[in-house]
Amino acid sequence: MSGSPYVLGHSEHELERLARQAKLVGPVTRALLVEAGISPGMRVLDIGTGRGDVALIAAELVGEEGSVVGVDLAPAAVAVARDRVATLSLRNVSFREGDPAVLEYDQPFDAVIGRYVLQFMPDPSATLRRLAVNVVSGGVVAFHEIDWTGYRSVPLVELWDRSCRLVIDAIAAGGMETQMGAKLPMVFAAAGLEPPMVRMSTVVGSAGTRSDDAVSRLVGLLTTLGLGDDGVEQELRAEIEARNSFVQSSSDVTAWSRL
Repeated sequence: MSGSPYVLGHSEHELERLARQAKLVGPVTRALLVEAGISPGMRVLDIGTGRGDVALIAAELVGEEGSVVGVDLAPAAVAVARDRVATLSLRNVSFREGDPAVLEYDQPFDAVIGRYVLQFMPDPSATLRRLAVNVVSGGVVAFHEIDWTGYRSVPLVELWDRSCRLVIDAIAAGGMETQMGAKLPMVFAAAGLEPPMVRMSTVVGSAGTRSDDAVSRLVGLLTTLGLGDDGVEQELRAEIEARNSFVQSSSDVTAWSRL
């Protein structure tokens, strides 16, 4: 199997964390898909779709004349995604359970996309090679991955740096590639794809921020991993405020190319 179980699980708390995260990084994903040329009428495959956040962005871009198929290994995540689409009465999005690189599809796709999914794959290049078989000539391959290299606090907030290290060690122990963002060009090359257009951005935090920033993002992960709680967030914000610090945890790297 090309995919691996999602190491953070699919608890109610984790699904809620993913919803908050989607609001933070959704603009980054949207910019990737627009730049890659996802447009009305296209047929798109979203792998590792989770609760369907990326699929919904793609569905808006392809319009009613296009279609999006989201695939995920986790039944719990797919169930949430289907409920969301039903509530929104969308007809151009559907979801399937299973390994997206192994499933058979009735039609080829104009694009294969994904967010925070290759980092869980034991061999992401092999996965991309298999997925590319289902994409038309001239089609798009576009991925948005996380990279934990370069976390920092300026001036130094020791609790921030220690918390970042705890998260990195925990997710790495679970089998996640913590530098997948930086490895995207290498992964694309090993899959036989053209050199991708690559961009990087990051969610940051600073004194004076209260929500929807790098602090809330990091604490959400700490809580899911059993390494912290709301008290940690209060302590982090107090120390950041006291030092008037700027903080950064992970970065978001996007890459796309055409077949």
